Amino acid sequence: MAASRFDAHWLAEAVRLREADGDRLDDADLLPALQASTEDFETRALTRAEALAERLGWRQALAQWHGNARLTALLLAALAISAGAGLALAAIGDGSRPVNLVWALLGLLGMHALSLLLWLGASLLPAGEPGAALGRLWLRLVRRVPTARRVPEMGRALARLLARDGLARWLFGMISHGLWTLLLASALLTLLTLFSLRRYGFVWETTILSADTLASLIAAIDGLPRLLGVGAPDTSTLAGLQPDAARAAWAGWLMACVTVYGLVPRALLWLWCQRRWQSAGERLSLDMALPDNLLLRRRLVPEHGGARVADPAPADVGHAHLPPAPRLEASAGGALVAVELGPDLPWPPHARVPLKMLERVESRADRKRTLQALAENPPRRLLVAFDARLSPDRGSYALLAQLAAHATSTAAWLTSPAGTRGAHLDHWREGLADSGLAPSLIVTDETAAMLWLEHADE
Repeated sequence: MAASRFDAHWLAEAVRLREADGDRLDDADLLPALQASTEDFETRALTRAEALAERLGWRQALAQWHGNARLTALLLAALAISAGAGLALAAIGDGSRPVNLVWALLGLLGMHALSLLLWLGASLLPAGEPGAALGRLWLRLVRRVPTARRVPEMGRALARLLARDGLARWLFGMISHGLWTLLLASALLTLLTLFSLRRYGFVWETTILSADTLASLIAAIDGLPRLLGVGAPDTSTLAGLQPDAARAAWAGWLMACVTVYGLVPRALLWLWCQRRWQSAGERLSLDMALPDNLLLRRRLVPEHGGARVADPAPADVGHAHLPPAPRLEASAGGALVAVELGPDLPWPPHARVPLKMLERVESRADRKRTLQALAENPPRRLLVAFDARLSPDRGSYALLAQLAAHATSTAAWLTSPAGTRGAHLDHWREGLADSGLAPSLIVTDETAAMLWLEHADE
């Protein structure tokens, strides 16, 4: 069964995190079909992630996450229904004494109104998370799924995914308003049941306020119920002996207030958040600002000529420029780093001088290890080798800038099999020059590259 769009991105992010923490997962059997596919990069990446997740047993883990989410939602819904019934009973009592009308309104709608104001206030904040309390409670309970510890990437991937495009905002809002809708619906049904089975009277009791205060309050909130044809009776009926018709009228007005000021707004907001959640989920896409996804694109979508840079720059990400050479007074020697060279290229090359470092970067873990080693023992000269047959991308330029930050001088070696010319050699040259690398430090000949590296101690 094909995963939903959200689940597909969830699995893709989990796979990315697993590969970022270690080596790339074995996808040799998947690559030929994916590279020959006519689908776009995102479809290929999601297909690869689903296949790898199936192999790792993560589809079962995903099903358990969903099962726990549904069970948690049902438990919270049951609590909301019980709370609504208890709220109604506490607000009007058992009929043994008259109901204080204002006290009943505050009891039934007070917490709802306060939480709604807090939600609206959080909605105005760019980084606000409306409904975060109930939503985070639900998410914390969902994370109790047994496979959460066995597949920690699933929880981390979910958190990262919800942080994008307002997904957490709409999910938590949908949960919050959904639970409040159930609570208020339960309270309304309980009121109807109690008013049907018991005889209640209504009063206005106060020590320091006047009767005019009650009339002003009733007039302020009577607008919407009156539109439904359930306007408030005359407030004079709250004093003295109350006829049955007045009792029924006040009971109906109280239920109308719970409906128009509580149940209806929450139900409409639940529907709105649900629509926004679905819309945000349909717009989900892979984050191409991440170097991991840029490198994956180069593997899944081989370029056969075309633009100089395979992937367009994100709107908020500029071109990676080489930093100025650091002041490394004690640095000496040379270092050679290869970035995703093809398996048919000979490695390591023959260098006539000992090197401080000889690394081959194929994964995120390799990058971390190499950058750490360079930071601890910076070389005077750093030679970074790239496969000139691959299409350059901004992730490669960004990695070169990170590596160059730890060396006094950096050169790029664009290598390809003997007797051939890299398919994207000119594009590499232009991109590296745009990054700030001098043309004299962009070499294609192995002898010239090794000669430059051998003078690192001069």
